[in-house]
Amino acid sequence: MVTRALNDTIKQIDRPKSLTETAVEYIRDAIAKGDLGLGHPVSESALAASLGISKTPVREALAQLKIEGLVKIFPQKGTFVFTMSEQEVIEICEFRYTLESAALKLAGARNRPAFLEGLKKVEAQMTAARREKSDERYLDLDADFHALFFEYCGNQFLVEAYRMIVARVAAIRTHLATLPRHTEKSYDEHKKMTKSIEESRMDDTLKILDAHISRTKESAARHIPRYSLL
Repeated sequence: MVTRALNDTIKQIDRPKSLTETAVEYIRDAIAKGDLGLGHPVSESALAASLGISKTPVREALAQLKIEGLVKIFPQKGTFVFTMSEQEVIEICEFRYTLESAALKLAGARNRPAFLEGLKKVEAQMTAARREKSDERYLDLDADFHALFFEYCGNQFLVEAYRMIVARVAAIRTHLATLPRHTEKSYDEHKKMTKSIEESRMDDTLKILDAHISRTKESAARHIPRYSLL
């Protein structure tokens, strides 16, 4: 799951998951991976059947995901996977850069050896995923690469703030992966970030990150679908 590395940084008491929690994780992951596409209608009945549960925990899960911004619920019209206006895309990308750049600087300053080792490991796995033409695996690793900023930043408030948007960022990433050369450019930028961190060129790393997120912002603003019912 796209939030695995982030969730690992916040220790929780082990307990059985409720049906609602199970449904939240299932639907959140389906949106992040593009199985439920941006702007698509969401069927409570279909989800309940897929999970083998009643519609009540699914309805409760959708209410939670509405709070997270992953679905929109329109009375008399139904529930839909989120999408964004051009201005909303700009704003979430600005927020993402603010959080990621802060976490990146802290991770590099506080836990540089372990942070760099983690980045190199993920980069190697990304290379293998591209060689194997495994797009889904590559996108998971892309999310893991950025999650490492927060895993090693040593600031739980940054971690919690990023958790607010990480699934939406993953869903946007998945949507844009279908564009020509988007993944290739993304891969090159990840390699450049790892190399500049290894060479202690943090200013250059931040410039690459800025360009990386700005390109996503520009592509998403052009290609994310709008709600036809609004």
